[in-house]
Amino acid sequence: MDAQSYPLLSQLQVVSYIKAGFLALFTYDTLLQIQQEYLYIWKARWTLVKFLYLWTRYSPFIGATISVVHSSHPDFSKCNDMFTIVFGGFGIGITDLILIIRTYTLYERSKRLLVFFFFLFFSVGGVSFWAITKMTGSSHFRASNTETTGVASCYFTDAGTLGIGLVCYISLLAGELVIILLTLWKMCRKFSQDSSGPGILTSLYRDGIWFYLGILPFTIATVIISFIAPPGLSDIASAPVAIMHSVLVCHLITHTRGMAAKEDQLAYDIKERAFRYGSDVVLDISPENKV
Repeated sequence: MDAQSYPLLSQLQVVSYIKAGFLALFTYDTLLQIQQEYLYIWKARWTLVKFLYLWTRYSPFIGATISVVHSSHPDFSKCNDMFTIVFGGFGIGITDLILIIRTYTLYERSKRLLVFFFFLFFSVGGVSFWAITKMTGSSHFRASNTETTGVASCYFTDAGTLGIGLVCYISLLAGELVIILLTLWKMCRKFSQDSSGPGILTSLYRDGIWFYLGILPFTIATVIISFIAPPGLSDIASAPVAIMHSVLVCHLITHTRGMAAKEDQLAYDIKERAFRYGSDVVLDISPENKV
């Protein structure tokens, strides 16, 4: 290994460590969520949200395995990361689809909003796919030489090509910004009319906002790193963004369903007491906003 390879080696190793660290974090979070997942996901009937949750929760393990096998191959001399990158991007798209479904539910399944979300989702997805294709097909997307660096990885050698990758994250940031603005608008209108909404509805608004605030630093950091980071660190933020999307969205779903289960139990307890003591108590907890 020559002296010029040491900086690149260090950078690629840092990226590998970051990916391994976030995969460990994701594994730990998955284990912590087993009980809630069993109660509110596996025991529930099959719906689109349940399928999307399971994909979001377990697909990162598949992507990580493919990435490890690919990078550890002894003949790794050419970047063929198209499938891995698209697979990871598809996972982020699924998490955003869950956010779209939640927002669509908050707006009482408005058909006009559904049409708008249809164009938003496929516009962002189409632009991102174009950027990924352009980016990975570039001659400036190179594989590190394992004989000189000891690390099997891909990196960008041209800032202009890397700039194309920014399109993915900027479009992602814009799409999620639209979703959070719609949530804020609905929340302001709802609570200006009635501040005593049910807990499940309050949770839907609050959790959606906290999700955006939680993922925003990672997306912004990705954009900044793309401008200032050296070539070997160009991919340092991809794993954190994908993993944090999965973690936060999974928590959104289990927490919302947990709140719904508590309200159902509360309604049952009150009705049971009313029946036992001959009361005319009537409780109306609408399930229309449960996800």
